[in-house]
Amino acid sequence: MHLPPGQLKVVLILALLQELQVKPQSDLFQELFEKDLQLCPDCFSGQREQCEEIFQKIAEPSDWSRLLKALSLLVDQRTIYFLELKEDHKETKVVAKRKDINVQKHEAENVVKEFLELEERPGGFHLCRTSLSKPRFVDYLAQRGHASASTWFYMMHYVSPLLMQDLYLLEFPVPQTHASCGLTHFQSYAGRTLVDYAEAEENLRLELSRQLLQLSLKLTFGFSDFRIYLTDFTADNLAYDEDSKKVVLIDLDSLVLVDAASTSGQAQKYEPLPGEGFTFDVSAFCSGQQLDANIYQACLLLRDVLLKTIDNERLQLLLEQCVACQDDLCDMRFQQAYDLIKLLDS
Repeated sequence: MHLPPGQLKVVLILALLQELQVKPQSDLFQELFEKDLQLCPDCFSGQREQCEEIFQKIAEPSDWSRLLKALSLLVDQRTIYFLELKEDHKETKVVAKRKDINVQKHEAENVVKEFLELEERPGGFHLCRTSLSKPRFVDYLAQRGHASASTWFYMMHYVSPLLMQDLYLLEFPVPQTHASCGLTHFQSYAGRTLVDYAEAEENLRLELSRQLLQLSLKLTFGFSDFRIYLTDFTADNLAYDEDSKKVVLIDLDSLVLVDAASTSGQAQKYEPLPGEGFTFDVSAFCSGQQLDANIYQACLLLRDVLLKTIDNERLQLLLEQCVACQDDLCDMRFQQAYDLIKLLDS
């Protein structure tokens, strides 16, 4: 039987709605978690109790909301769910981010071997190699209470669940983690992304810019002798929490992590590769130098998005010097960052 396109759309919508009506959100996430357990039992079995508690707290959205989500997944494969948790007589907004990977069942020992044999990756997570047979970052995470199997798996496929929780406890501006359930990570809703603030009131954009520069420095100086270099420092990976008045880094899946304890620690200017936007070579991050690449990306974002229409000659000059950082005027971008923060403070 052949149906006209209009009728076919109606049938599809009705079928989706019927499916959604018989599958509560808690069941959906439970099924996804069971799927992940089959992928790597050693990695996620310790998460079961916490995750089942989270699943039971999920407030059921309207059929219409679930239908819109199902339809959006037909054209956008990013599985991001905006949910509410019912707890302590209140509802908490959370975001569930899921990363689907195309791999077969994992054995824990194979994950370790696969990760250590990985070549430099221009995207995703990259941990700079050191002379140690076992990366110090793995020992650091073990001391923080992370299970070995899940540590290796997340480093291989989806580093956000590993880093988000610890950076939040270290007072980095990232969302609070409610639970990591296999390949689904539940984090606090942090507001709209900075894309929505490109034309906001001028004073607000100046404040957002100041916080972004401070964030670029904080990531560069890092934690416990680990430096974080983002490779996707863009407006859609940053949000503004209007309640706390803070810029929040909502995605940590594309970065290079450097063990500064194994390097000389000398500061050096980052030289971008030819091309539009932020172009980079992973080996440059792993060269043992303290690069100003985060500051470069922050200045790009401010110049091209947040502060593009601000009529302030001194501000625009400093931004251009930060981005270009010509040898005769700029050894490194750290001083430009401090000068810009001081100007924005005033």
